[in-house]
Amino acid sequence: MKKQHIDDVQTSTVDEHFKSIVEDENVLDSELTDVIPNDLPDWYNDKLFKEGQDYYKRNMLLGELSYILGLISILAIPTIRQVIKFTARSSTPCVAFKRHLGAQLHVFNIITCDPNDPHSNWYKSINITRWRHNISTHTLNKADLEGILHKDMAFTQCAFMVYIFSMTESFGLCNKLKEEEGFNHLWRVIGYMLGIPDRLNICRKSGMETRELCQKIVNNVFANYFNNVSPDFYHTISTVLEGIRHIDISVNRDALLALFYRLNNIEYKASLGWYSWLNMKYRDLILKLYFLPYIGTVTKIYYNFTMMLMYWSATTLPLFAWLSYGRSNTRIHLYPNYK
Repeated sequence: MKKQHIDDVQTSTVDEHFKSIVEDENVLDSELTDVIPNDLPDWYNDKLFKEGQDYYKRNMLLGELSYILGLISILAIPTIRQVIKFTARSSTPCVAFKRHLGAQLHVFNIITCDPNDPHSNWYKSINITRWRHNISTHTLNKADLEGILHKDMAFTQCAFMVYIFSMTESFGLCNKLKEEEGFNHLWRVIGYMLGIPDRLNICRKSGMETRELCQKIVNNVFANYFNNVSPDFYHTISTVLEGIRHIDISVNRDALLALFYRLNNIEYKASLGWYSWLNMKYRDLILKLYFLPYIGTVTKIYYNFTMMLMYWSATTLPLFAWLSYGRSNTRIHLYPNYK
């Protein structure tokens, strides 16, 4: 029996879609199996998907920054923070370094590799992610705790998308229609393959509606949590960002939080030290250059190369991490044998 098209499953309005997400209390299936090309949805559009991938490849700096800002967003959600804390995958900066280096490499694979090739790293990374979700859910169930919620998966999907939209908007620019539709379709497929139900998948039938839904989640979910964050959040985010700093040495907690709060129209009340202030101004300058005609093209090429070099050095020769944590403690196993 042919499955319903995702457009027919999702609500007709953004408001109804938002309501269905925040009210959902269902838990992710703990028996997710490996997926193959035949599991791609019937509505998969190869041309649109590759357009989304090309947009990411042209804007790797935005993708990296969006990952970190999205991570800050979801760590403010208590149920997500509980999963991360209980599974101890970011308990120390060293553990956080390995966890988020692996996560960023998997995101890179999922956004750049070919889903039509059953042997590509696309499926390796998708299936490792599904397996890790299974492990987390089983671990939580054994402790009589709630598993990974569908709505938290949707919030995470939103978090990794919305800052691409808001960073371009904050500089008064708009993505081209085909770029936005491609980016929307890319994440729609990723959400589907990771097990997010169609009715909760953040990505709607158009990029414009997805942007509207994401902004609604930012204003009514993320902002609420950030106006009432606990000391536990700051401890967790400090640990995580210290780990990520050993991947990207430009990472500074207060500078990133200041940028994050500004993009979400929330006042950041902490005062910035001189280094954090300079770091924030450096990011502002880079983003301004990034969106300028001609200069922006050169800036993108430079930072795309820098990002590739950063991933290579973090996996092949992570000297900073070795000095801080020891060589044996920083090895990552991107594709563990889980079968």
